[in-house]
Amino acid sequence: MQIFKGKGKIYDSNENYLDEVTYEIHQKSPDESDGREWWGEITLDKCNMLTGNYIIELNDGRRGPCVTSMKTHSSFGLAFDSYNLEGTGSLTR
Repeated sequence: MQIFKGKGKIYDSNENYLDEVTYEIHQKSPDESDGREWWGEITLDKCNMLTGNYIIELNDGRRGPCVTSMKTHSSFGLAFDSYNLEGTGSLTR
């Protein structure tokens, strides 16, 4: 398994740019594949998005379709949202 961390971009399902994101993506190697090739978590820089279908672009140019779900964190009385990602296709250039 590989883990990728960095800054990328998020697009809606029509490929309209929404925001920059900080991501951590986990990707299985081909011999580990069981239909769940990649998944991860993102935080957004500026906008709030809803859960649903999106496209993420990693800092190395790879892109992939994904479904998001909200995850709320709380620390020292402050709450912030991040989003879980579930890849629905391959990460490709």
